Amino acid sequence: MKRSVFALGMMMTAGLLPMACGPASPLEGELAGPGLKAMVGKPGSTGPNGIPNRAWHAWKGVVARALLSPLLLKHGTINSSILGTGILEDEGGVQVFAHTVGCAVAEGILVHHGNEPPYEGRGMVAGVNWAKSGLPVDGEEINNVLECVVAFVNDKTQGVSILLTGPNVDDKPEEDHTPYIFPEALWCAQRAGSTVLVDVYPTRWFVEGGCGMDAEKALNQRYCHEAGACGLNYKGRLDLAVECEGDEVTGHYICGGAPCTMTWLKDEPAWCDPPVTSSPPPPPPPLPQ
Repeated sequence: MKRSVFALGMMMTAGLLPMACGPASPLEGELAGPGLKAMVGKPGSTGPNGIPNRAWHAWKGVVARALLSPLLLKHGTINSSILGTGILEDEGGVQVFAHTVGCAVAEGILVHHGNEPPYEGRGMVAGVNWAKSGLPVDGEEINNVLECVVAFVNDKTQGVSILLTGPNVDDKPEEDHTPYIFPEALWCAQRAGSTVLVDVYPTRWFVEGGCGMDAEKALNQRYCHEAGACGLNYKGRLDLAVECEGDEVTGHYICGGAPCTMTWLKDEPAWCDPPVTSSPPPPPPPLPQ
């Protein structure tokens, strides 16, 4: 049995949802908005939502450091310096690690650890193979891998598939991307020592049609586990950002000279629509005499 990132996303509900704290996130309405015309052959790579934000913030520093060293030793075992962090001894850490492998390890490579099902590389960031070598400390590759992982941070763990596009996101022509017609936001990550800083630019469709929600609040609740302590910098609407240049059709953008990663969602109005009932609600009880 292969342990793919997709399969892990579907398994999340039983094990990791309790890690989230606080009331249920209103981001369940995040997916709706005005439908956009599907584009046949849209580039990019897809995967399921589902890294709990608390888990990401607990392990993001470990990931930022681990990416600097080869994941695998010559005999195919995981680098002891990575195992020594304890990331694979924690349920949330396993989810973070699995998505990182999917983003940063070449497609088809299986990463084995003990008797557990293998972690599967999907090569979602083009030209990167963390299995064989560490990533340059100041290169754009490490930031694009971090963006790839960040894109899946959300305490909602079932039923949400995301398309990633960007200059350095691998294009997978075998996947059907036509349902992904709602551009959500552009994510620009930067490794800063042992932490990760993220600039986020919501698209105009999200800002103007996001179920009446405040885009800044929604993205903060999606990504952050504590207000003001997560390293997310809300930059405002993408189409108004003078530091960003790109193509809103393909979702390829450069901001401040660095390639960033866009998230796309399927057009699902049901996320915003009220429940449909087969009969009208009963009338209210009469007022007391």
